[in-house]
Amino acid sequence: MDKTMTIHNLYYRANSITDERRRTGATLRNYDYLNGMAKNFDAIAKCADRLGSEFANDPVATMLATTIHKAMISLIPSYGVGDFDWAGVGEDLSYLVQMAWVILRQCDEDGMAQGVCDKHNLFTTMCEIQEKLDEEWLTDLTTTSRPPAPRLKD
Repeated sequence: MDKTMTIHNLYYRANSITDERRRTGATLRNYDYLNGMAKNFDAIAKCADRLGSEFANDPVATMLATTIHKAMISLIPSYGVGDFDWAGVGEDLSYLVQMAWVILRQCDEDGMAQGVCDKHNLFTTMCEIQEKLDEEWLTDLTTTSRPPAPRLKD
């Protein structure tokens, strides 16, 4: 693939990410959205590798960085989820964060890459705190003693 086609492919992928992000189904619970993001990120990484050192200086890199940063920041919740599925959605989210970090670094946008990682780490911490609070609340419920029921006399 020549350089022009590679750059056009990158523009297409950036527009695809933007279109998918604007839809209402762009959430962690939508596996198709996460799968589409992963495919776009994989294609972007391959194109960036093909362009090599020229990629960071191309205007498409700035557009891609902004698009990926916005998509990832809007995807990662700002609050903890107590019953978050770490084995399923959590693995997908971790993969997307890693891919976003790699691509943003290739775009020479280390600050944006760090921002995505920080938001993911904050989300992880908030989920852990929420999980501990839920466990504590359940423990309090089970250990709270109720007064004994009155006995009926024979």
